[in-house]
Amino acid sequence: MSKVVVSMNGYIKIYRKILANPIVLKDSDHLAIFVYLLLSATHKKLSAFFDGQQIELMPGQLITSRDTIAKKLKVNSSKVQRVLGIFQKSEIIEQQTTSRNRLISIKKWDMYQATEQQVNNKRTTSEQQVNTNNNIRKKEYYIDERNNNACAREDIFEYNWLEDSEREEDE
Repeated sequence: MSKVVVSMNGYIKIYRKILANPIVLKDSDHLAIFVYLLLSATHKKLSAFFDGQQIELMPGQLITSRDTIAKKLKVNSSKVQRVLGIFQKSEIIEQQTTSRNRLISIKKWDMYQATEQQVNNKRTTSEQQVNTNNNIRKKEYYIDERNNNACAREDIFEYNWLEDSEREEDE
């Protein structure tokens, strides 16, 4: 039997949205098991043995056992089994079990652990959409020469629009 060694270097991302997930936050054991899965999952393709066959672990997958998780987290083994079952029913994970261990796949791994490049690409795309939306204005400040007051740049758009509509009415 060969073991898959996951590097203890690096980090994972934990988003604040996790606080809105009632399944993961049901109690401290649920949260601990979820974070353990995130920390233990591979972040790149990795060759491993599962159920007597060589497989390729994809990012977001890990091979472990409920007893291993229980020992590491000091949680009852049957509770680990129940929590993993809840995660599976809630479509947080998928798992294939054998008599010795289990292959766990974190279903939204890409969403949880998107690389900085992927995040930047999404951000750039959404910023381009916002920048081309004519209804959204950046605030720029100017001095209104008529009354010598500082105004937000978006006020001048409203002012110009009013002037234009008044001109159209006059014509």
